[in-house]
Amino acid sequence: MLTTLLSILTNRILWSFLGVTALAAVIWMIGPLLSIVDTRPLESEQNRVISIAVVYLIWAQSHILPRLYNAWLNRKLMDKLNENTTSPEAADPQKRLNSEEQILAGRFDEAAQMLKKAHFSKAGHGAQWTQRFSTQYLYQLPWYVIIGAPGSGKTTALANSGLQFPLADRFGKTALRGIGGTRNCDWWFTNEAVLLDTAGRYTTQESEQVQDAGEWLEFINLLRKYRRRQPINGVIITISISDLLSQSAEASRQQAVNLRQRLSELHEQLGIRFPVYVMVTKADLLKGFRAWFADYDKAQRDQIWGFTLPWEQTKHADYDLMGNFQQEFSLLQQRLDAGLPETMLKEHDAKTRAEAYLFPQEFAALRPLLADYLSTVFARSNFETEFSPRGIYFASGTQEGMPFDRVMGELNRALSLPEGGESTRWDSVSKEAPIPGAKGQSFFIKNLLQNVIFQEAGIAGENRWWELRNRAVMWSGYAALLALLVILGGLWLTSYAKNKAYLEEVDAKVPMLEQQSKALQNQPQRDLFVLLPLLNSLVDLPKSNAFDVNDPPVSRRMGLYRGDDVSDASQSLYQKALDQMLLPAVAMHITTWLRNDNGSDVEYSYEALKAYQMLYQPKHYDGKFLHSWVMLNLQRNLPQNVTQAQLQELEWHLTQLLEPKIQASPYAQDEDLVARERALINQQPLSTRVYGRLKRLLEHDENLKPVSLSDLGGPQSELVFSRKSGKPVSEGVPGLYTPDGYWKSFNDQIDSVTTALHEDDAWVLGATTAQEDKQQIDNAVRQLYMRDFIVNWDRFLADIQLNNSADLSQRINTARLLSGTNSPLRRLVLNLSKVLTLSRTAPAPEDAQKAEDQSNRATRTLEALFSNGDNAPTQGAVVTQAPEQLVTDHYAPMIELAQPLEKGGKTIVFDDFLKQVDELYRYLTAVQDAANSGMPAPGGDAISRLQASAGRLPGGLQTMFSNMAVGASSDTQRRDLENVRKRINVEVGGFCRQAIAGRYPLVRSASTEVTPDDLARMFAPGTGLMDTFFRDNLTNKVDTTQANWRFMPGIDGKTLPGSEGLLRPFQQAQSVRDAFFANGATTPSFRVTVRTVRMDNTILNLTLDVDGQLLRYSHGPQAVQIMTWPGPGGTNQVRMQLGLANGSTATLVTNGSWALNRFFDKARTSPGAGSLSRQATFNVDGHQVTLEFAPNSIRNPFQLPRFTCP
Repeated sequence: MLTTLLSILTNRILWSFLGVTALAAVIWMIGPLLSIVDTRPLESEQNRVISIAVVYLIWAQSHILPRLYNAWLNRKLMDKLNENTTSPEAADPQKRLNSEEQILAGRFDEAAQMLKKAHFSKAGHGAQWTQRFSTQYLYQLPWYVIIGAPGSGKTTALANSGLQFPLADRFGKTALRGIGGTRNCDWWFTNEAVLLDTAGRYTTQESEQVQDAGEWLEFINLLRKYRRRQPINGVIITISISDLLSQSAEASRQQAVNLRQRLSELHEQLGIRFPVYVMVTKADLLKGFRAWFADYDKAQRDQIWGFTLPWEQTKHADYDLMGNFQQEFSLLQQRLDAGLPETMLKEHDAKTRAEAYLFPQEFAALRPLLADYLSTVFARSNFETEFSPRGIYFASGTQEGMPFDRVMGELNRALSLPEGGESTRWDSVSKEAPIPGAKGQSFFIKNLLQNVIFQEAGIAGENRWWELRNRAVMWSGYAALLALLVILGGLWLTSYAKNKAYLEEVDAKVPMLEQQSKALQNQPQRDLFVLLPLLNSLVDLPKSNAFDVNDPPVSRRMGLYRGDDVSDASQSLYQKALDQMLLPAVAMHITTWLRNDNGSDVEYSYEALKAYQMLYQPKHYDGKFLHSWVMLNLQRNLPQNVTQAQLQELEWHLTQLLEPKIQASPYAQDEDLVARERALINQQPLSTRVYGRLKRLLEHDENLKPVSLSDLGGPQSELVFSRKSGKPVSEGVPGLYTPDGYWKSFNDQIDSVTTALHEDDAWVLGATTAQEDKQQIDNAVRQLYMRDFIVNWDRFLADIQLNNSADLSQRINTARLLSGTNSPLRRLVLNLSKVLTLSRTAPAPEDAQKAEDQSNRATRTLEALFSNGDNAPTQGAVVTQAPEQLVTDHYAPMIELAQPLEKGGKTIVFDDFLKQVDELYRYLTAVQDAANSGMPAPGGDAISRLQASAGRLPGGLQTMFSNMAVGASSDTQRRDLENVRKRINVEVGGFCRQAIAGRYPLVRSASTEVTPDDLARMFAPGTGLMDTFFRDNLTNKVDTTQANWRFMPGIDGKTLPGSEGLLRPFQQAQSVRDAFFANGATTPSFRVTVRTVRMDNTILNLTLDVDGQLLRYSHGPQAVQIMTWPGPGGTNQVRMQLGLANGSTATLVTNGSWALNRFFDKARTSPGAGSLSRQATFNVDGHQVTLEFAPNSIRNPFQLPRFTCP
């Protein structure tokens, strides 16, 4: 417990966190006192919070994040290692683990789980609470790779090195290494380093070269992936003395070559330079080793036996490795030689002395073998990576096996001694005095690892690209910090300049405010709108045209923003102006209105008095009401020069004045004014004021949906209906005047509003009398509601009309919609019967059945709706009419139309009227078809029947049906007229324009004449084109009794405008027919009486020959002759011959089918003696003759009306 407490108290993370927290406390408490050029950047809480957050962020980035990252990387590494041991590839028969390796994999998995929780520091268990923040991550320990041939003693040296393995207490020294040799890679975790003991097959790659090489490269990739900066800190290669002494030269060379290749692969794949430590193992196999070192204690056994080469010099290309090796090895040999006497003296056993005596020689014999081996491993080449050993060291992990006696073998060979003895070979193993395995001790390993190899962990190189990237990141960080500093400095300077400019901008507004304030102080009576400039200026005082004061940009903040201070100061001035200027103006405004009140609107007067009283009775103050009344009154009496924008500005100022707090009038209360207003208001009964307040509260209630024409008539309403007022069909009657509005809102609030108004009367009117009879007030209020209900619905119904139809097609479409299955008109009637029936609840089924059995009349239906078995009045009882009955009685005709015709049937009364609309639709369709085919319109009385039915409908429906009939009549006439025009044009007009139009005698000035046959074909009675067409198509449609013919009027008594022009050619044709076809003649002819009137004295006689009809005259009695045209002569000529006194003659002759008319036209005419006669004076060669022509009909063939072809 004490250890844990001490570890907590001495933890650097804890103390750094406490230091940062203390700094944050200083920023929070002392920061507001810090001032920079009259500016306090840490005055606001927001700036202090940001500053503290930045401090904690920097602390976390420097202390926490690196440790978290390293912990994550270490965990990833361990997971990867665990994954490698349990990879699915193990299922491959070629890579399947044997039973021992499966046991090893299971142990490694358990060990890996423990390593995730392991802590390698001297603090022991007490530091576990800061495990994630420890300085001794596995990733941070130096890593060393041990490579060597199989059986070279790598694992034995580590297991007996004397180092501390943290997991040895739980698993033992063999828990983390292979059984019977390393199969893949064993991980040895010490407190100082991580040792990676690779399998010997990775080095030699002899048995399965492809597999071994792949696993070796995968191992290197794993190192490079998880230790990018410095994958390893060094490589330890082990060279077994047994291999040096027992192998052939070629085998040793091949082994050395393999080691060199592995070192090259490490260098090339990892991309770093690392030290290589050569550990010559199994030194105990040298003859005399145990005898020489038998007396060594533990400290002596832990020391280093070998030599370390200069690291910097080994990097040079001219470094002589073998020379230095020979020199250093000689020193070791000399040391052994120098210690030989002492060793011999200490040892008393002759055999042991003999072995000790031979040991220096055995060691010396090792030199050439080791030199050759090292020269191969560290050979210099221009094509391969050069390596130099950091040092060569001799060690013995355990003393097992039989030592080699190389010296005696050489001696036997030199002396040619027999080889059949105990030593059959010169390099055979001595069988004398083998070292017992149980008594083996490690020699020269611990200090080598701890004091040399582990202490030199930093001399290994680092990944160059990682270094460049790390350096780039570091300098980028510095650049970012510098840029941030520059940006912050720039922002501070910018903020200072902009805030200074902002203060100058505000300061420039102050003189104008002073002028406006002085000007208002000189006005005793202030109008509300007069105060607007000053109030607006005070509100705009902190504002700026350059930015939004409520959301300033970063360039104006940075702890230097002064907008808040300016806003606070201007708000104080603004509030002072509201209290000292606007409040008196509001109080005076209300007082002035009351003084001018004449009592015309009592309800409004009541609200005004209420507003006035609030300013003197704080407990009844209602700022929202007072604000609303003032605005309403201003809108009702808005001056013409006040804009809507000014009104909105004033409303905002009134909100700031009246709603936040209770206000009191600065003036004394006018008691006489209050008494006068109370007297005016008391003239109106309470019920009227109750209803007025209810109406005002509910008329615009959003919960009461208005009933529109679209709601009543359905989605097709816009296709057939419109509003006379021009309002859209989506607007209608306010929701207050509906059954829901009445029962769910109005009815429920009568009592509460009555009570509230009575309570208000107590302080507004000073009423102290007892409340009026509740029932009477209730009935009176309902009566007022019913009155407005009827007014609103009458106005709405009177505003409904059918859409104007531009032509017959639209009229037909309207009739089709109105008479269809989903008729908007039928739906309108049904829905009107519902909304106009103020029934509170729907009748019970049995009650509704009784109502249908009794009658279809609306009054009886309503009786069923408003009555039930429990409260139905008994026979003979006096029933007081409910207020709702007013509406029922008023709209009874409309409601009755929606009642069913038969018991249980769906057909309603109104359906009979819709049938007539359907008949109209069918008739109009027939008219359209006839017109399209050029046939005359069919007969029928559908329109007149519809017009007659309209008289039996109520109000607006009657107008709709009547207008429908009138419109149908007009459309029918118009379509018939169009059809007639087309037929006339085809049957008559073409011939007329070709043979008649513009010809003589119909046009007296024309030179081209109408032939008699063409005239007969056109105008002959009974057979002529004009007469035939009129008889067949227009006889029953035209009124010919008038001076100007016209079509028969429609059901509205009006004729279609423009129809007279169609009939005018027929009326003109009748005049032509009467003039030329008298008495039913089939060819054109006429009779005229010719009488001589006078002639000049120079004329002796006159002879007039009209187509064989002669008139002779000499001065004397007048000659009279009836002439017929054409005459019997068949000459088609009129000839007048004058006998002159000088014996000569003068002649006037006209020829042609219309010679008589041409003859008449050559004279100058004047009125004759009769009403029809005309005197014609002829000038023949300067001699004048006057004749009188009198037609035998009022249709004068010489004066025809102007004829226009139809």
